Amino acid sequence: MKGRLGHVLAALAALIVIQVDARYTVMVPGPVEFTHDVLRAAGGPSMSHMDPNFINHFGETLELLREIFLTKVGQPFVVAGSGTLGWDMFAAAYLEPGDSVLVLNTGYFGDRFAENMEVYGANITHLRAPVGDRPSLQEIEQALASAPHPYKAITITHVDTSTGVLMDVKETSALVRKKSPSTLIVVDGHHHH
Repeated sequence: MKGRLGHVLAALAALIVIQVDARYTVMVPGPVEFTHDVLRAAGGPSMSHMDPNFINHFGETLELLREIFLTKVGQPFVVAGSGTLGWDMFAAAYLEPGDSVLVLNTGYFGDRFAENMEVYGANITHLRAPVGDRPSLQEIEQALASAPHPYKAITITHVDTSTGVLMDVKETSALVRKKSPSTLIVVDGHHHH
């Protein structure tokens, strides 16, 4: 076919191929992209948590998580849910009404984490930076030093996708361990390549 109809049909055929084969890059906190190997494995038969093979797979997963988090003794938790569920699990299990928490707030997710902890009665202190920036180590040190008593926890959003701010978890954690060793460091983290 020649002419306009031929061009329209050719464009439509190309569009169909693109729609079938295209992998979209999703630039939001979730869902995440998976490799084809993971998608194939997820498309296989389901395994019950009561299956004897599940115990080995789950144990291997925990060991690999320990490697990722650079710990031999830490207890990783595998949670089938959103990041918000992780916040809620932390707040419900660890915080008591009146506990003080320092939120290193770099955007929307710091606000949301704080709101979650306030539901459980936590007293929140926000250490905010201008939009697109993060609190400096000096500001964090000053906030820790000026507290009337040590914070029970400090929260760090590794990457706040609402602002694109990346926190240096390693440096921040080292500072907190040095200046306020009894303060639990809680990281809302994402794995990035």
